[in-house]
Amino acid sequence: MTMNAFVKKERKYGGSLERVPVPVLAEGEVLLKVRSTAICGTDIHIYAWNGWAQANIKAVPLIMGHEFVGTVVELGKGVKSLKAGDVVSGETHINCGACYQCRNGAPHICANLKLPGVHRDGAFAEFMAYPESCLVKLPESIPVEYGALMEPLGVGVSAVENARVAGANVVVVGSGPIGLGVIAVARAMGARRIVALDVLECRLGLARRCGADHAVDTTKSDPGEFVMELTHGVGADVIFDASGNPRAIAGVFKYLRKGGEVHLLGLPSEPVAIDLASDVIFKEASLYGYHGRKMFQTWTRMLGLLDSGRIDLENFVSHRFPLSDAGEAFELLMKGEDASKILLIP
Repeated sequence: MTMNAFVKKERKYGGSLERVPVPVLAEGEVLLKVRSTAICGTDIHIYAWNGWAQANIKAVPLIMGHEFVGTVVELGKGVKSLKAGDVVSGETHINCGACYQCRNGAPHICANLKLPGVHRDGAFAEFMAYPESCLVKLPESIPVEYGALMEPLGVGVSAVENARVAGANVVVVGSGPIGLGVIAVARAMGARRIVALDVLECRLGLARRCGADHAVDTTKSDPGEFVMELTHGVGADVIFDASGNPRAIAGVFKYLRKGGEVHLLGLPSEPVAIDLASDVIFKEASLYGYHGRKMFQTWTRMLGLLDSGRIDLENFVSHRFPLSDAGEAFELLMKGEDASKILLIP
């Protein structure tokens, strides 16, 4: 049997829709009929074939994509916790279970981590094979297509849970899908004021809908001046970078208060230069980096927030495309205009 899939076929810009074989299940895997899948910033790196992609993608052709929701249609040998018909979303950290991190409570940063759409075929397809151990069954209270948004939302949940946002002045740099998740979760968890920064008015509009009190276009206003005035010269308590922009990351320390926190979620495509002495050491600033979600504490918290109605995922979606038009969806995102999270429907 064959299926449609969006494939990184060559080590250069772009991708293409191809007919490829339906996956054959390994032990412990299930076959999913993909119901919805979403384009992530990592996918954009791979499509654009920038420096990060060239260094990290070892083998092509490769089916792209890692944010997905699907229905179980076939069980591999040894699968016990799932059955045909279950609707599941996927934890994208496929861990080995044997390394130091896996044995000490941090399997999401496994030394031998495999990511779908990066190290193995991913979700931009009609069907995909996936380990039972990395799937989460979704309750009926969550609309099926939103299961594809669980993976990126979990990044925001993980970061905000780790931060001290209750009653805090919070700045979120970048109002793409990850940034919107941070805004929504920070609002749900009691932030005092939330300032969203971006360069696109369409994304700033989404930031307001997700709970930002202020949305600042950094091409028109200096974010440092805005934040310092808003906080009466003190600076932001907590800053989340979801942009990955090296200049923006370096700049946040200028309006971070002494003793404040910087949480890094974006993926820079080049090294970032910061002045450790003045920006971190003398400020006693705390820096945190995130590589996705905790397995599976973040999922438990996230499902609770969604089931309670505290977060509305519809605010995250800007477009829906059929999988056959994936190339058009990528080009829209590459232009950087009027697009945020795009769902692809096989």
